[in-house]
This record gives sequence, C-alpha cells and structure tokens, in this order.
Amino acid sequence: MSNNNNSGGGFFFGLFIGTIGGAIAGALLSPKSGEELRSFVQDYSKEWKDKITEMSGNAKEKVSKVSAARKKATKEMRDDSFADLDLDDIDL
Repeated sequence: MSNNNNSGGGFFFGLFIGTIGGAIAGALLSPKSGEELRSFVQDYSKEWKDKITEMSGNAKEKVSKVSAARKKATKEMRDDSFADLDLDDIDL
C-alpha cells in the first residue's frame, strides 16, 4: 500500500480550475452577440475580482492571527523554560 498524505488540496485546485474553464467555455460557446459577450465577461470578471479580493483579505487576517498566536506561544515557552533553569548548581 502507498502512504498517501494528500490533504485534498489538489482535488480542490482541480475543481476550481475546472469551474473557471467551464464558465469560460460556456460563455464563449453561447449564442450571444459580441457586445453581450463582452458585457457578460466584464461583469463576471468584476464579480470574481471582488470575491478574490475578499478571500485574500480574509486569508491575510487569518495568517496574521495565527502568526501572533505563534509568537505569543513561542515567547511563553521560552520564558517558561528559562524560568525553570537553575544555574547555581553548574560550575561555569
């Protein structure tokens, strides 16, 4: 048996790319005039831009919170480990 440690990230990336590709193919193959198609693409791209901006903002916020929590935990661990250190018994 193989040891598969994939967390499913590849699946969701493929799903995302497939969705984008399907939307583009559907738009290009639909029976619309050039003006209607350009309007559709413009509206759709603005919507996706807003979604991506929102998602990146959320991701930045989460990364910032995790980083702050990591720094706090590291500081507490470092302070705790040095507080227990008794250097009086060691000949330096």
